[in-house]
Amino acid sequence: MTPDSKKHNPSPDYLRDLVEKTGMSQRKVARTIGIDERTFRAYLANREASSALDAPYAVQFSLECLAGIWRVI
Repeated sequence: MTPDSKKHNPSPDYLRDLVEKTGMSQRKVARTIGIDERTFRAYLANREASSALDAPYAVQFSLECLAGIWRVI
């Protein structure tokens, strides 16, 4: 499957669901995909929090791969 940034969904709820599907802790996921843990927590934060950031599509795609939504060969 080829990444398609038109499917970008930075919703913290969607990202947290993907993390849960990986069966890994947030810390382990952040380390596995190579991003700072604090930054990753900000991506997963509630939108109403002033420090909430939108995760880039590359983070979403990495999570989808870890969660088994995409099969990467």
